[in-house]
Amino acid sequence: MPTPIYLKDVGGRYLGCNTAFSQFVGAERDRVIGQTLADFLPEDVAEAHRQSDLDVMRKGGVIRVETDVCMPDTGMRHIMLHKACVASWDGGLRGLAGVVLDITERKQLEARLTAAAERDPLTNAYNRRKFFQFVAAATERASEADTRFAVAVIDVDLFKSINDELGHGEGDLTLCSIVDTLRNHESEGVLVARAGGEEFFAFFSGENAGRAAEILECMRSDIARYCQVVTGVGAAGTISIGLADFDPREETIDHALRRADLALYRAKRDGRNRLCEAN
Repeated sequence: MPTPIYLKDVGGRYLGCNTAFSQFVGAERDRVIGQTLADFLPEDVAEAHRQSDLDVMRKGGVIRVETDVCMPDTGMRHIMLHKACVASWDGGLRGLAGVVLDITERKQLEARLTAAAERDPLTNAYNRRKFFQFVAAATERASEADTRFAVAVIDVDLFKSINDELGHGEGDLTLCSIVDTLRNHESEGVLVARAGGEEFFAFFSGENAGRAAEILECMRSDIARYCQVVTGVGAAGTISIGLADFDPREETIDHALRRADLALYRAKRDGRNRLCEAN
């Protein structure tokens, strides 16, 4: 069988295994028999699996466990273990039977699919869909006494001139540089997402909701310093920002974003590369 399979006694010593299991642990089958998992894995990891074995033997039935293990030859792998009790000839407990499924590739694929569903492929920022999911979860968790949030709409100034004069490749590089700078200011309670094109959303919760203007000013200043591009129409690649406080008991996130968007238009009208707060 290509799937690793083993038998253990009640003390955790291997009674038997197939070739696939011996290859999995990196030892000849004759060397596996009579040993415990502690002979192949670090003591703390082996002890965690031992406690899982004891749990199966106490409760009976079958359990399924997913975990990461670092194997001698293959490195870190993500595995799924199926364990079940084995009865002796007189009906007592003989030990355990186990099957090891290496699901590393499946987990890697799941991670890639999750990233594809949540991330913008160009900049690797969270996308619009993830932004609204995050806001919904944060507002649902909020207590009656802690409903202070803030949202911002961020737009890259004169971005079209970068694409028109320097090419879309330079425009893409500018967007990626801006996202890297914005995300340098992400922390607990601060999320930045690409809304589309050269527009971004930012969401602030907890203590950072009260510091939203300060954090956004730091973002704006850093982008003006590191991401600005000179074009025929002037300094491009800076950002204009509209900021709005958000209380989910009084308005929806869509309404708060509309107020932030109106503040963004004022920032653009007043000369760009600035922050305006919604009324």
